[in-house]
Amino acid sequence: MKATLREARILKYGSEYFTISVEELTAGTFRVYDIDTTPALEVARKYKPLDFIEITNNSDLDIKVQLNFQDIFFVPHKVIKTIEGRAFYAVKVINTSLTTALNAGDVILTMQRMPITVDTYIQRVVLR
Repeated sequence: MKATLREARILKYGSEYFTISVEELTAGTFRVYDIDTTPALEVARKYKPLDFIEITNNSDLDIKVQLNFQDIFFVPHKVIKTIEGRAFYAVKVINTSLTTALNAGDVILTMQRMPITVDTYIQRVVLR
C-alpha cells in the first residue's frame, strides 16, 4: 500500500511539539490528557498516535505518568524523563503525595510524533 503525500511527510519529518503545562493537582489526585478530548491537543489529533513524551518535573514531589492507562512510569522530583518509541493516545499524571498539592506549571509535558529512523524504515519497508 502506497503512503499518501501527507503520510510520507509525517514519516519523514514527524510532527511539531505539543506542550502542556499540568494544572494544579491536589494530594493523591490525577489528571488525564487525552488526544481526542483535550483542547490543547487538538492539532495533535492528525498525528496520532504520538510516540515521544518528555516529562519535566520541576516540583518537589514525585509523580507517576501513565500512558494509555497501562504503562506507569515513576518521575522523581526535579527530573526530566524521556519516553520514546511507545505509541500513546492518553497521558495520565498522578500526584503520588497524599499530603501535598502539585502546583500548576510545575510539570510540563512535551509530546511529538517522531520522524521515522533509518532502522525503523528498513524494518517496515525493506524487510517486510
